[in-house]
Amino acid sequence: MRDVLLQHPAKVRDWREAAIQPDRLTLSAQFYNEAFFSLLIYNPATSENSEVTGKMRCLSLSMFRGRARAGSVDDSASPPPYTVSDARAAVPAPKTSGHRVFFGRIIHSKSLKEVEILPQASLGVDDKGRIRFLDGSVASAAEACAKHAGFAHAETVTLKPLQFLFPGLIDTHMHAPQYPNLALGMEGDLKEWCENWTDPMEASYADTSKAHRVYREMVQKELENGSTTVAYNSSIHPAATNVLADVCLEFGQRAVIGKLCILVGSTHGNWEASAEQSITDEAQVVRHIRAIDPAGELVMPCIQPRAGSYVPPHLMAGLGDLCRSSEPVRVQAHMCETPLEVQNMHALHAGFASYADMYDHHGLMGPRTILAHCIHLTERDMQVMAARRVGVAHNANSNTCLTDGWCRVRTLLDRGIKVGLGTDCSAGYSVSILNAMRQASNVSRHLTIHTGDPAWKLAFEELVYLATMGGAEVCALDHKVGNFEVGKAFDALLVDVGLDDNVNTNGFEHDDMALLKKWVFMGDDRSIRKVWVGGRLVAGKDLKA
Repeated sequence: MRDVLLQHPAKVRDWREAAIQPDRLTLSAQFYNEAFFSLLIYNPATSENSEVTGKMRCLSLSMFRGRARAGSVDDSASPPPYTVSDARAAVPAPKTSGHRVFFGRIIHSKSLKEVEILPQASLGVDDKGRIRFLDGSVASAAEACAKHAGFAHAETVTLKPLQFLFPGLIDTHMHAPQYPNLALGMEGDLKEWCENWTDPMEASYADTSKAHRVYREMVQKELENGSTTVAYNSSIHPAATNVLADVCLEFGQRAVIGKLCILVGSTHGNWEASAEQSITDEAQVVRHIRAIDPAGELVMPCIQPRAGSYVPPHLMAGLGDLCRSSEPVRVQAHMCETPLEVQNMHALHAGFASYADMYDHHGLMGPRTILAHCIHLTERDMQVMAARRVGVAHNANSNTCLTDGWCRVRTLLDRGIKVGLGTDCSAGYSVSILNAMRQASNVSRHLTIHTGDPAWKLAFEELVYLATMGGAEVCALDHKVGNFEVGKAFDALLVDVGLDDNVNTNGFEHDDMALLKKWVFMGDDRSIRKVWVGGRLVAGKDLKA
């Protein structure tokens, strides 16, 4: 890196001179193998920003400092500058080498009808972060080490009486650029919320420095809440989308990421110049993600039309061509969120029998497709969805907040359609999948209230499945994550329900299912002490203790 700096003395002078400019940002960066070095980056509007970013990719970047928010804004105003505190969580240390054995209560989902609870079991993780054994026949970690080949000298962790291991939670639908808008704009419906809150906020990511500030905070918060895998919607900006991918890779979060494609139907300048530019930018993001994580071990690209009502036929066709030429690649899109949105899709794409037929016609339906919402489906929609083996992101919180309607999860499951849970920030006001589980439970019960049919209600075992294995299936990652099957990656949470928080366990300390239910319905990030992704410790309250 010293050679790079010596080759660009003019840039170093400019960086230093920029320190006295109030409209520029100061960035502190740490070299992996050298001492701290103070860097000052150009105003993000300059054309040299991307060159600098490319040269600094080997850095583990600290938080940007932004200007303070000045005053409040009304619904239609430009979003305020986003600022962050200097007191940020430290970047997790790289994964240590060696095998590990955990002993204690281990819980995971085996099917929609079965949650397996092992009160005293051992789980072995190798030095590559893969699960080598799950053994309920041993009485201690030491016995497990002696029994299983290769683990004689493994590090051992014995859980406390009110702790348990649980698979990492999977968020199948989250809008990264909307993170600053959490809890705002729920007074209107979907159309009003998009026009007054979403469009201006998403458009503001033309300032790539904002992506650095927001996404670094957001990814850490997602991990602290136990979301080890997230299917992110980004904005229309390729540079900001690349930042999101870089941040997820740095902090160790699994992520499905694509640049949002919008050409019509949006406001506040939140649209792209042309179909050709949209496709070019999407392809660039796919290349970038594959360059930083060639094996797709953590970060995976996707093709991302916002919805049929925002992407006209010529752009949708181009995205389908890109999907076919970029195999294997995932697809994320919205579908059948409100009756008006369905009506607008048919007006833009005339002649299709259903929303699903339109996506299918353009080659965007398949086992790697994630469709958000799917509330106002027709019989034909479900036929195509089942045939193409797509997955549905059920966003109960946002669907309720914006009064979109009730997703009939029971019908989807009965048709063999994959379903996972999404937070849908910021129409959903919480980034926690625990909250998504509660909201999904409530929506299913509202359907029972509405219809008088108890069959709509989701059982607790089904909720656990949707939050873990169901989400893995929707993201086409069920071969890799979702539960503690041998051979899968160790994406896991160490949960403690014996703390001074909202979870009261008095009288139920030895009831394993009761402890799990209390965590799901009463717990929050305070209960999540450690978070691992692929065996790497990436987050958790114990890291801040």
